[in-house]
Amino acid sequence: MPNGPKVLIVDDDSRMCESLKALLSNQDYILKTCNSGKKAIEYLNKDDFDLVLLDNVIPDMNGYQIMDYINNQSPDTLVIVITGHASIKSAIKFIRKGAYDYIRKPFEPEELLITVKNGLDRKRLVSENEVINKKLIRTEECYKYLVKNSPDIIYMLDGQGNFKFISNAAERLLGFKIEQLIGEHYTTLIHGDDLEKAKWAFNERRTGDRAASQMELRLKVCDESGHFKDCKVGHLTIELKSNGIYDEPIKKEDKKFIGTHGVIRDINDRKQLESQLKQAHKMEAIGTLTGGIAHEFNNILGIILGNTELALDDVPEWNPAHFNLEEIKTAGLRAKNVVRQLLSFIRKTDIKRQPISIILVIKDALKFLRSTITANIDVRQNIQATADTVLADPTQINQIMINLCTNASHAMEETGGMLDIGIQNVFLDEDSASLLDPELTQGNYVKVTVSDTGHGIAPEIIERIFDPYFTTKEVGKGSGLGLSVVQGIVKIHRGAITVDSELGKGTTFSVFFPLTEEEVVTESKTIEELPTGNEKILFVDDEESIVFIVQQILERLGYQVEVKMNPVEALELFRSNPDQFDLVITDMAMPQMTGDKLVKEILNIRSEMPIIFCTGFSEKVSEENAKELGIKAFAMKPLVIRDLAVVVRKVLDEE
Repeated sequence: MPNGPKVLIVDDDSRMCESLKALLSNQDYILKTCNSGKKAIEYLNKDDFDLVLLDNVIPDMNGYQIMDYINNQSPDTLVIVITGHASIKSAIKFIRKGAYDYIRKPFEPEELLITVKNGLDRKRLVSENEVINKKLIRTEECYKYLVKNSPDIIYMLDGQGNFKFISNAAERLLGFKIEQLIGEHYTTLIHGDDLEKAKWAFNERRTGDRAASQMELRLKVCDESGHFKDCKVGHLTIELKSNGIYDEPIKKEDKKFIGTHGVIRDINDRKQLESQLKQAHKMEAIGTLTGGIAHEFNNILGIILGNTELALDDVPEWNPAHFNLEEIKTAGLRAKNVVRQLLSFIRKTDIKRQPISIILVIKDALKFLRSTITANIDVRQNIQATADTVLADPTQINQIMINLCTNASHAMEETGGMLDIGIQNVFLDEDSASLLDPELTQGNYVKVTVSDTGHGIAPEIIERIFDPYFTTKEVGKGSGLGLSVVQGIVKIHRGAITVDSELGKGTTFSVFFPLTEEEVVTESKTIEELPTGNEKILFVDDEESIVFIVQQILERLGYQVEVKMNPVEALELFRSNPDQFDLVITDMAMPQMTGDKLVKEILNIRSEMPIIFCTGFSEKVSEENAKELGIKAFAMKPLVIRDLAVVVRKVLDEE
């Protein structure tokens, strides 16, 4: 069945209709004929015709009327007028009404065939062009929408480097109005330090030798004033991808550079995340290193403190050496606390909250800090609190003071100033407590303030100072973790921290800790008798000096002690006669077999065997999971005689 163009022949002469039909029948057209205007309109109502061959003179309706009908009801239908009553006037009238052509009878068959073919070809091309134009319009609208709503800046420069187009994202990211940028040279947006790099990229596009480039640049950012030429600017780190635009000459060597277009992507957040990731990796490495150092350092401290305490037992108090030994012991205990604080900083030690006098802890911290603060900074204490007992870990309070005071001193190290430490009692009702922190409850608090007279904190960054890794200090002067750690410690202690700052005048941090009615636990200054015993103990440690000291301590306490520096040998000794020992004390980090594996093997042989785990530091075993392994007690090196005596006696008595 033919599927070519549909042609309607309208002529009052039936013979002419048949002649035209016969002439066109070999052209793959679908043909219809009629002899009246009424019939023509009936056909036009029923079907869509591509072409109407229309006689001018029809008995019931003239050609102009049919032409008007076609224009109103089927304007896409092509009309060729064929008439024997032709005149210039009628031809002009039909052409004005939209007829494609006008043919006079009689005519040559070839003339009609060519005219019909050309008309239908023209109609087909017009139709195809309309389809293409609609697709182009849809595509253009789609790209306009994508460009308008893209988070990236899309731009076009002319051959001189002036902006011809820039997308809406420029207003959001750079702060400049689009109309401010159109016509401006691209270099007016480039950060001064990146100008040469940007010029190189633009000039490279002129040659057309390279594909799209990709580079990092910094762009200027307009401030709230909105001025372009003279506004104060910050900068935005971006990734630029661009291509050259060239005309299409006949000869390749005549190719002309007419501009560039490209995409600008904001990578500030990505750069910050990369920086944070690097910092996290660095802190992880520092943590691993610190753990190893802590283990070795605690072993060394164990040797120092152990020998000191043994010597103190042997040297009478009247001997001047006794005082020196006490000083060595005091320094050793302070060093033990420093190691614990270091491990606390990298979150590798347990926080033990107990009733403490926060004033005493802060005063002790300030003694340590005074030597680290430059001489041009005065330190003043303003202590007004009468109640200062809080549930806290002294090491953590030390860390808070060290971080806050160190930040304050850095703010004043060039100009000098006053570092003011205040402690006072405050009562927070429900409203004031919830304003400080939604989790804070009504009650009595001790308020600790650390104030400086430094340069202050800018309002735009004050909300970010507690974010992990955020720092305004130059490379090598801060990790960006200090205030984040402080906030974490304060939260753990069910407190709150606030900051007030004014540029050029200084900053005040206020920390609130809830008071407790529990009594402060103080070490008894009276010499109590150490718990002793006569049970048999197996002690395992690969450090010879530690083995020697612990053996002396335990034997002085009355115990029978068997020592091994090799865990495999210790296991063989235990396996040979499991019931000969009442207690096993083992280190963690040892060659050939770690302490946790030794514990498992011993418990497989004798499940109820009491074991004390003693280590300078361990990533694998903490106080919590030590009990899951079946270990009765967990002791951190360096151990002093009293601590060792108490924990040994406690475990044995439980059995």
